[in-house]
Amino acid sequence: MYDEYVLYVENLTVEYSAGKKRILAINNVTFGIRKNESIGIVGESGCGKSTLAMAIGHILPQNSRVISGRIFFNGQIIVDREMGASFSIRYNKKERKIEESLKMVRWKGISIVFQGALDSLNPLIRVGEQLSDIFIYKENEKPEKAKERSLELLRAVGLDGWIYDAFPHQLSGGMKQRVVIAMALTIIEELSKLKNSYNVSILNISHDVSMVSRLSDKIMVMYAGRIVEKLPSNDFGLSQHPYTYMLIESIPKLLDDVSEIVPIRGAPPSLSEPIIGCPFYERCDFHIDLCREESSVVPKVLESGHEVMCILLPLRTRERTARQPRKSGVEYLSVTRDEPVVEVAGITKKFSRRAGLRESSKGKGNEIIALDEVTLSIYSGESVGLVGETGSGKTTLSRIIGLLETPTSGKLTINGKDVDFRNQKELKRLRRTIQTIFQDPFQSINPKFSIYDAVEEPLIVNRVARDPKNRESMVKDALAKAELLPAEDYMDKFPHQLSGGQRQRVSIARAIIMNPKILIADEPISMLDVSLRAGILNLLKKLRQNLSISILYITHDIASARYVSDRIYVLYKGQIVESGSTEEIIRRGTHPYTIALMISSIGIRGEVSEELGEKIFNQTEPAVRPRCLFEPRCPLAQKICSEEVPPVVRVSVDHDVKCHFAERIYNFGTGSGMPDLRNLRSALRN
Repeated sequence: MYDEYVLYVENLTVEYSAGKKRILAINNVTFGIRKNESIGIVGESGCGKSTLAMAIGHILPQNSRVISGRIFFNGQIIVDREMGASFSIRYNKKERKIEESLKMVRWKGISIVFQGALDSLNPLIRVGEQLSDIFIYKENEKPEKAKERSLELLRAVGLDGWIYDAFPHQLSGGMKQRVVIAMALTIIEELSKLKNSYNVSILNISHDVSMVSRLSDKIMVMYAGRIVEKLPSNDFGLSQHPYTYMLIESIPKLLDDVSEIVPIRGAPPSLSEPIIGCPFYERCDFHIDLCREESSVVPKVLESGHEVMCILLPLRTRERTARQPRKSGVEYLSVTRDEPVVEVAGITKKFSRRAGLRESSKGKGNEIIALDEVTLSIYSGESVGLVGETGSGKTTLSRIIGLLETPTSGKLTINGKDVDFRNQKELKRLRRTIQTIFQDPFQSINPKFSIYDAVEEPLIVNRVARDPKNRESMVKDALAKAELLPAEDYMDKFPHQLSGGQRQRVSIARAIIMNPKILIADEPISMLDVSLRAGILNLLKKLRQNLSISILYITHDIASARYVSDRIYVLYKGQIVESGSTEEIIRRGTHPYTIALMISSIGIRGEVSEELGEKIFNQTEPAVRPRCLFEPRCPLAQKICSEEVPPVVRVSVDHDVKCHFAERIYNFGTGSGMPDLRNLRSALRN
């Protein structure tokens, strides 16, 4: 049986010791991955996903113990109770023998891309050197050849060659993650060319339900150390476990009517205490008394390989609607468009290839154009979405608007006054009115500060409210507005004592304590569990309404941008390629890149022909910068696209598109936001 699987996990149970406590992190997990198969595992933080990955890679910490079960790789046992699955740099004789036998498996057979991209990279060494070192020390390559292979890998994951000379801190979070993927691909670097020949199998572990469903053949849902549901990815929308159903319901939808998303209440149970019956009982909107019994956690096999650990089959979703009604038709707030509070006019930002974020003093051949003549406006009380993939320039633009970066050219206006980036005193004053919520709540708060100190710090730095009693009152108020209640319960805690969602709320409290006019939310939910994202998005909407604050919401997920934004700007390779009201963009998205973002968001890649799909989603960089930057990936590209820079065309009121065929594509649309690309391409050729 084991020979038919590349990887087979059999009845695996793993526990951690934390003082006198025993934490059951993995509870009787069984699954297998066949050759060339992709399996996704989804679940909240603490459900056991990372422990499972570390057990497979034989890199569990020393305080872990395999209680029972085995893991097979190509028919060979790599983990069992006797071998364990922990990693140590100090071995006894037996451990050394085990480690030597696993070394080739770990490097040649199993490779892991970790979540914390910045933590996986040495901050003191350039990216290229870290990539090259793998070839030099693992494959005895010469430095010149190692560099050549490293550059090929960077291009394979959609990164420019200049990344080779950059330091990790100079890259966005998405760029760093791509570098780590490139490092993993050093084990099988020909994957991009010979994927079928290698029969590579992938175990994709994430809390991002949408992403995993797009990339996987099968999906397993983990909760409290157990697999509560297994099903084919095509049937993910037909999930039967309440936890899976409620996860999906907490995600903003792209093409459905806009309605308030409902987060999953409460938190997962403690794994240090015995759990009797269904572990999801306390949070479930459908539970009955029978769920408390041990028999409720026996897996039930349905048709088509669908397995569910629940007695409530079939799941009656109407019952939840009655218990927890949702508000439908959430309206966009009215915005008075007198004078914008933020106006970006023709801003360009260039970096030198070698210096990364140092201003370029070299010729054009050594420049990286991060932003190219970007124009954007935000009005008082308005929420604006800035959407684009990794490397599009979102972070650079947010840093310029946040007065943390100086543009190469162009003009930035804040509250009707042009910003002089040479005037440090004026910049410091303006920064009080512009605050940022950063992407990573695990790194944006000083771990040595209490929550009170972290939220109070902006008041001290900016010399606001010198009376300690006033500052304490302001901290409590900010925590309350961020929905950390009662505030007194959080003030004396430290970041490590909070969940990811609570930490992000602390970051929000820090941002709003200065009563800013402009709030920059830079991918504020990308590092959070799906169950927590809905709460943060709903909080942003409340803050905007209650505080009359303007929000720049930065994301790669156009569906979440739709949920919180009045208008959307689509950024690609440093250029705004489409802008307009949110519903106009969603219903009549016109630029081919916008259409690609929507295809990616709703997971209908399978409905695009293989030829068009490969072209749209291929991010390999061309050697020469094209006239239309999207031309190498555009399924609708014509000869003119490689010869002339596309104009900005106004296709309707406040709807602008940078494309040669903007009007024809717009008029071809059906109002669904997704014209048929195959028919559209034929029409453009005629």
